[in-house]
Amino acid sequence: MGDLNTVRPRFFAHRREDEDSENWQPLIEHLRNTAAMARDFGKDANVADFAYITGLLHDLGKYSDEFQKRLVGSGRRVDHSTAGAKELISLFKDKPQRPFAYLLAYPILGHHAGLPDYGSETDLEGGTLCARLKNVIPDYSAYKNELDVTELSLPLNLPFRPLHLPIIPQKPPKNYFGFSLSFMARMIYSALVDADFQETETYMRGKKPRGEYDKIPELRGKLDQHLRQFEKPTSEINQKRNEILHACIEKAKTEKPGFFSLTVPTGGGKTLASMAFALHHAAEYGLRRVIYVIPFTTIIEQNAGVFKNIFGEEQVLEHHSNFDWEGKNREDADNRTNSVLAKLKLAAENWEIPIVVTTNVQFFESLFANKSSRCRKLHNIAKSVIIFDEAQMLPREYMRPAMAAVWELVTNYGVSALFCTATQPRLERFLPLGTEVKELAPNPQELFDFYKRVDVQNLGTLTDVELLDRLNRHDQVLCIVNTRRHASGLFKGLQGDGNFHLSTLMCPVHRRAKLEEIKKRLSSGKSCRVVSTTVMEAGIDLDFPIGYRALSGLDSINQAAGRVNREMRQPSGYLFVFEPKSEFINKTPSFIKQAAEVARMVLRDHAKAPISIPAIQAFFGHLYNLQDPLAFDFKRIMDCFEDDEGRFKFETASRAFQIIEDPTVTVIIPFNEEAKKLIEELKYTKYPFSTLRKLQPYTVSIYKSEFDKLSSKGVVLTIEDTYHFLNPDNLQAYYDPHCGLLIPENGGGDGLLF
Repeated sequence: MGDLNTVRPRFFAHRREDEDSENWQPLIEHLRNTAAMARDFGKDANVADFAYITGLLHDLGKYSDEFQKRLVGSGRRVDHSTAGAKELISLFKDKPQRPFAYLLAYPILGHHAGLPDYGSETDLEGGTLCARLKNVIPDYSAYKNELDVTELSLPLNLPFRPLHLPIIPQKPPKNYFGFSLSFMARMIYSALVDADFQETETYMRGKKPRGEYDKIPELRGKLDQHLRQFEKPTSEINQKRNEILHACIEKAKTEKPGFFSLTVPTGGGKTLASMAFALHHAAEYGLRRVIYVIPFTTIIEQNAGVFKNIFGEEQVLEHHSNFDWEGKNREDADNRTNSVLAKLKLAAENWEIPIVVTTNVQFFESLFANKSSRCRKLHNIAKSVIIFDEAQMLPREYMRPAMAAVWELVTNYGVSALFCTATQPRLERFLPLGTEVKELAPNPQELFDFYKRVDVQNLGTLTDVELLDRLNRHDQVLCIVNTRRHASGLFKGLQGDGNFHLSTLMCPVHRRAKLEEIKKRLSSGKSCRVVSTTVMEAGIDLDFPIGYRALSGLDSINQAAGRVNREMRQPSGYLFVFEPKSEFINKTPSFIKQAAEVARMVLRDHAKAPISIPAIQAFFGHLYNLQDPLAFDFKRIMDCFEDDEGRFKFETASRAFQIIEDPTVTVIIPFNEEAKKLIEELKYTKYPFSTLRKLQPYTVSIYKSEFDKLSSKGVVLTIEDTYHFLNPDNLQAYYDPHCGLLIPENGGGDGLLF
């Protein structure tokens, strides 16, 4: 093997269009660089040695003449991902580490196409691991002139503690060794694909601004500085918030990484308290980032905005469906006119940033994804503090695989998980027996007693006429219902001035303007009647004297109560729960029906204290017991990884793990002159990413069926077959100043999730 400094290499990994072959990247350089980078990325996940091997072998297929011809423009597709997997399995075929070689075959084979299913030994064609290993591929044996793999070794001991879960109550727990093994394979895959992307990126485009962020101790200092303004509270409620905050900070330093809960009534200041715990805990135990997971995109901007004001915009990444970070216009990351935007887009690829604010959907679907674009971030979740805000909203139908993944992260990958809510579900039932979830709040029941500010009364069935009669008699009142159609129908029946409607059919800038107007009217004592969907139930800092809530789960009722007498300005507020009888409700989905039935029973049995720890525990206990235990994994995700010998179904699991089953489409609303100007800019810009980010406050997400109905009216225009916007000429006809985007009849039912 010659010295690369004196002998011109014959095999190359990549070429830049503007350079001749003298300056192309030598293949051996790419393999060694990727291996070293993958090893570094895999350290926090304890998979460094495995990741190194995948990095060294992933592109062996590029040693074929056919691939080298492709670099000079042959145009023929060449399978270059299979060679490394074949070579690794051949190398260890007669050794005890043979099963590990097959495990590493998944990330090597999938570093472009995605982690495959194992398939069957009889597979001859297709994308399964078994079929791919039988593929006839171009001769790549020339790699032996530059790389000696015979000295490679695989560890005999696995760096994880295997999972054991109780599947059926009162029965012995089941061994989920296969799940733990598959999770390790995902971490190896993540380290490999992130290293491959970044190494290639460095050669092709030059060094990018990655990793230039404040360290955790610096962020802790910024938060402590911000919190000093609350050091001498005068009101009782702020004194109690301060007690909760300091209890979290104290336990952050004394409790080792693990599972935690923060059970604090709505209005108790849990957003800042949980972040204070996370940063002090991370600084104390050498953890690298904080990941804040929120159930709703409608409230993510508010929390992210709080964090950006404290830490700086460049330290906080918002990553959810409303931000098109992973769109096709990757060249926009090269737009140097805004270095913050460029860094944030790069950080979204792999979460290499100290604070991430994301959604349940983005977080859990990434953990079970099989594509490289979604999996790059996984190795950076290791050694993090993960805060699950509104933990009662974790995806119930996927609870078993979701909690199994969280257990893996905490037990084997150095994570601390904090479940934060006013209505704490009993998550221990989804974890291995004996798992301890440590409470951070000082005496949660005393907190509930202190924060008791609302009397909850069950009115039984109310027609819309009866409900509107009540609402119109109040000067200031909030009414929350379960569907968009019901909310808009009730709104039209309100009388007098100061009436408002809120739903996600209103673009965020429109909704924020309405919320500000509502807040001013409430504080000045003016009439203010609001009818809303569940968009009002979390993260909205408003204070009504009276509230009405359509019967739903006790967790939703509790959230609605959090908007009533929030600042305890009066001895007690009132929340009236009612069962709606309405022409605006066509069908109530089964999950709402079931939760409502359980809530009805709990409201009866705990009539004196429906907003209390015992009532909440009774609600979730009954709700979970009503369901077949297997319903918490109704897509049978765990079955995809039950094989202890590594015959996994990565691709099948990825397709099945879809928290939002009904696809949605984002429509840009030309709400004002600024939005119209940005839409015009989007039509012609070479760098659409920054324009799209500015347009985010002017977007509405609707079901695909609703979008099709709207499109059939000819009122939706499209840019580059990708970005959809409401025709400004149709704005008045299809965007109501009170209710937002108007969906034609039969365009999507009741709008149940909005």
